[in-house]
Amino acid sequence: MKILSKNQTVVCIAGAHRSGTSMLTRLLHACGLYLGPQEDLMPPQADNPDGFWEHLRFVALNDQLLNELGGAWDLPPPADEDFTSPRLDPLRMKACMLIEAFESATLWGWKDPRNSLTLPFWLQLLPGLKTIIMVRNPLEVAHSMRERNGTSYSFGLRLWEIYNRRLLNATDQHDCLVTHYDLFFQDAETEL
Repeated sequence: MKILSKNQTVVCIAGAHRSGTSMLTRLLHACGLYLGPQEDLMPPQADNPDGFWEHLRFVALNDQLLNELGGAWDLPPPADEDFTSPRLDPLRMKACMLIEAFESATLWGWKDPRNSLTLPFWLQLLPGLKTIIMVRNPLEVAHSMRERNGTSYSFGLRLWEIYNRRLLNATDQHDCLVTHYDLFFQDAETEL
């Protein structure tokens, strides 16, 4: 399976839901990060009128992966899941086909908050993958989730903790950048 050429840089954007990953991805796209054809991106909705900037096939694959592991975006599977398990081979094949669609791009990436839970899977397939983690105040995230999804504050806080803990456990400090939502409102140009 040919995955990446040496001249490619691949960026995975992750962070808890409602942390500003859409804003970050929109800015990175404006700076030249290729996300795939426009028709493959999730369209804007009332709760995200500027768009999600999520590739629908990456989101679908992350959902399938979480489902196979007995979880979902709002019910994370156990932290000790084995992402090398042969039962994930069909999903690995789908992922490789999806990645191959980007073979002509030198700088590309995808954003999905679910990446926070599935990053070990993607790291196996994309050696050298760069990860950008967007962090936002957990109280703001919980409030935003409550407004959008009607969830409790405790649920939002717990989900924020799980997503961020999994990300920190999965990433290597040399291929990872952590940024904070608030910094983009203080000096976006410097933060980018």
